[in-house]
Amino acid sequence: MRSDLPVHVHSVQEEYFYLMVHPCVCGGVWLSDSQEIEHDEARVLHEAAATCSACGTRRTFRFQLDAPGGSKGPIRQVNPTAGPSRALDVVEWMNLAEFYLGRIEQLTESVRKAQSLLDARQCLEEALKFYRPQDDGPPASALWSDASRRKVAEGAGTFRRATLEAMLDRLPPLDRLRQADSLDQKTFEKAVRERAKARGRRKWWQFWKPFQRE
Repeated sequence: MRSDLPVHVHSVQEEYFYLMVHPCVCGGVWLSDSQEIEHDEARVLHEAAATCSACGTRRTFRFQLDAPGGSKGPIRQVNPTAGPSRALDVVEWMNLAEFYLGRIEQLTESVRKAQSLLDARQCLEEALKFYRPQDDGPPASALWSDASRRKVAEGAGTFRRATLEAMLDRLPPLDRLRQADSLDQKTFEKAVRERAKARGRRKWWQFWKPFQRE
């Protein structure tokens, strides 16, 4: 099974997040096992083959990065630009942030906690990029599916600009989190595989309790 149109992303990390929030139709998580790269002066194309961890379905995902050679920033950097994502909508970024915040209590190693906080902070920042200066809540253009629109309608307070900004204020600064994230590439890839297996055993979309609004 193959998607013909590439998904526009700002980084390889954003590709990984896209796979997280777009599971197999059976609900299983995608495990990427190979990747082909094409590039020219204007863009980079990543073609990733993935297997569903639950049913074994194979699928090919195609991603486009504008920067020649891909993102040159820090290994876990999601989007170095001020522009909003074209791969995930505001609700999907919030779902990811809630997942990474929710797993903090289960982690014991300080580096892994810092990595989870770093991912959570970046996801919150990506969500906030959809808000225009006059927006108290996400604009309609930031909600790409019925599921996203329904979630905002049912919990509007969670998606208020003030709520997102308060969550960011309670997290360490980005530079401090990057400094704490000192894993090398090989160790990072191993951690990614471990998290992929763990995601298959828990409901990661649940709200993180400290930020759940009454």
